[in-house]
Amino acid sequence: MYPKFAAGYFTGETSQWETADVVLSEVTHASGKAVPMHQHEAPYLSLLLDGAYRERGADFDIRYEPYTLVFHAAGTVHEDEMLGPCRFFAVNFLPRWERIIDELGGSPSHVFELHGGDPIWLALRLYREFLARGDSSEASVEALVYELCAYLAAHKIDDSHEPPWLAEIDRTIRERFHEPLDIAAIAAAAGVHPSHVCRVYRRFRGQTITDTLFGARVQHVARRLTESDEPLSVIAAEAGFADQSHMTRIFKRVTGYPPGKHRRYVQ
Repeated sequence: MYPKFAAGYFTGETSQWETADVVLSEVTHASGKAVPMHQHEAPYLSLLLDGAYRERGADFDIRYEPYTLVFHAAGTVHEDEMLGPCRFFAVNFLPRWERIIDELGGSPSHVFELHGGDPIWLALRLYREFLARGDSSEASVEALVYELCAYLAAHKIDDSHEPPWLAEIDRTIRERFHEPLDIAAIAAAAGVHPSHVCRVYRRFRGQTITDTLFGARVQHVARRLTESDEPLSVIAAEAGFADQSHMTRIFKRVTGYPPGKHRRYVQ
């Protein structure tokens, strides 16, 4: 029997706030370390803010880099490896939210990474509320968690029914987001008609291909803003945006604030 960690418990230096029936935690590891196999009694999301981190279980092996967001079902047995200093933000769902997710369609029963979509920016907005802890923060946290729950429930899909080419679509976006891709090019890489790709992709991923593509570019921009002082124009070109203005418009639409503010916020 593996150790079971209580909701909100993590190894490492932890700053914590319980509000609106979630436990929000910022966890910092000053150096690399390993945590042997264990499980958590509550489902949670973890968002890596800085550093590098690896998580392994019976059927998954995830390497985190900044702005990697992963959902963990309650009781998932896994081991952790901090690959040097790192810092992450966690959202533990207490029983009230587990019931709400069940009412919405049920919680996923596995571990999965949420790639470049709205949940990452919802989690970052939760992190901002965690840091601010203002008079209206509890209501804001509740609203954001409702959105996250709806997204999690929407992902309770029987993976065996996914067409195999969806993995190729994911890989193409992940590896080539910086190129001038469009839906036709993405569909061609998988050998599927664009109209079919659009319909099936939304069904199984909960968003459009364009949303995922822009999400991957914004995720890259957020990482680069965290780790470098490169001009915004350079980062925009590197991420595949037409220009800095285009990057700023999409970044603000996705995250709620412009890239310059994000750089000031995280550094």
